[in-house]
Amino acid sequence: MKKHLLIFIILILASFVNSCAIQTNVIKSMQDTKKSIVKIETWAEYNICDNSAKECGTSELLSMASGAVVLYNHKKAVLTAAHVCDQRSLEAFISSRNGNIFLKAIDRDNKEYIINILKYDINSDICLLKSASGDLPSYIKISSKKPEYGETVYNLAGPLGVIEGDMVPIYRGQFFGVSDNRAFYSMPAIGGSSGSPILNVKGELIGMIHSVHYKFHHITVSATYKQLWNFLKISQSRTLEFQN
Repeated sequence: MKKHLLIFIILILASFVNSCAIQTNVIKSMQDTKKSIVKIETWAEYNICDNSAKECGTSELLSMASGAVVLYNHKKAVLTAAHVCDQRSLEAFISSRNGNIFLKAIDRDNKEYIINILKYDINSDICLLKSASGDLPSYIKISSKKPEYGETVYNLAGPLGVIEGDMVPIYRGQFFGVSDNRAFYSMPAIGGSSGSPILNVKGELIGMIHSVHYKFHHITVSATYKQLWNFLKISQSRTLEFQN
């Protein structure tokens, strides 16, 4: 009886230690990964002069989103949603007011970058942006494994623009499948979350939020792992690994 009790206690302690170790590893992974998260702002710049104030040129913040630095063709770029990049619906209106649109990324050290479109895919709602004003921070690696049903995942984002310096909102959820070329996760999202990365426990990229279910905002819709993999043009050797 005593022997069985001792074995039971050892198993409980081993389980507790293992759980603590996993939690510690996740915390470390997310702390490292959040350095790669950027806030994306869309601005309109007008060249209209105000004679009364004797000033020319004003700027207006139009929208906010999230992004993450990734590696593309051996160079760092910002991954976000295509609808964040594609501002054609606004360009005609802004142009009629003698203005233009530009995108800005802000990293965790509050450094600002002017960013330009590298490429985007409207169907998958994925976009890559390149910096026109300095080297971007550290990048996130893409996972070599697609997510499995029920796998615990994490999201680092700036919902409604709530992200400042070292303060980065983090959410946890589960992956529950792909339907109609879209991946679904159980985690909350709202305006400003668009373009934010979905990560595995190692802090590796497996998804990217572009929308939420219109009836329930805790059902988050993402680009699929395969879409991200193909969009970032992973090397031939790793493509074979994915196919296998």
